[in-house]
Amino acid sequence: MPPPLHHSFTRDEAVATFGDPGAGQSYCDGHFVVLPDVVLCLATVGNPDSQPFLGLPTSFQWKPARLDYDPDDEIPWLPTPVREVWGLNRERLKEHHILLRAPGDERNVYIGSAHLGSYGGRAGDIRAGFSLNAKVPRDVWLHLGGFPGWEVEVNHQLQRVDAGDLVHFRSLLEELPRQEYAHLTMTRYEEDSLTLHTNPRRGWLMYLRSPADSGLCTRDVEFAGDAKAEEFFLCACGIDMEFQVAKTLPRSQAIGVVEEFFATGELPRSVPWAPSFD
Repeated sequence: MPPPLHHSFTRDEAVATFGDPGAGQSYCDGHFVVLPDVVLCLATVGNPDSQPFLGLPTSFQWKPARLDYDPDDEIPWLPTPVREVWGLNRERLKEHHILLRAPGDERNVYIGSAHLGSYGGRAGDIRAGFSLNAKVPRDVWLHLGGFPGWEVEVNHQLQRVDAGDLVHFRSLLEELPRQEYAHLTMTRYEEDSLTLHTNPRRGWLMYLRSPADSGLCTRDVEFAGDAKAEEFFLCACGIDMEFQVAKTLPRSQAIGVVEEFFATGELPRSVPWAPSFD
């Protein structure tokens, strides 16, 4: 039976809590311990650029320190015993459990069971993504390196912005009109997010109430053109997108909506919103 959530353990205590320590096999320089019924991840969180980290209060991203833990495995940096917890008939054989500690801590905080949803990535950003089955409380989130205010991504560059720091946030907004095509995404502990894509004329906005939400988009009530007309946008990563013009706003207005969201912490009602697929 798993221990209570958010209790802390030494490494030896953690392994003994889940099974016979003598039956455990260590992998990835000790980051994982595989027992008969569970796979434990015991990681120290750190710089998201190169180390394991909590991406959101319900998401843990594990990053390997090197890529050759098991050179004979198909995926040397995440060997089969660590990643495979399902049988041939999709029956669950094991379950992942995550225990994390901040740098300098001697004990690991148990943040619960998790689902290994993805693994891989591009060169320099290899990771395994776990969806947590329980949201990490704010105090634990902050202790384990979670951002206290907002995480803002501008053209795939991440920044952390304190709540209420309009000067810093406006400096990020100023980057958008300097490029022909740009995008910004912002989120916070509550896990809602607002995304903006801009081109030289227009801005497309989408608000997600949670990571699994289908989303809300703005509507331009003053647009009187062809209802099927589309605007072209290009992400900094090279992906092109097209959205109906009626679901976009003039660029300066769209940027103003983003600033209002940051300043108030609430979805702006200065523009209408509707489900993305309407």
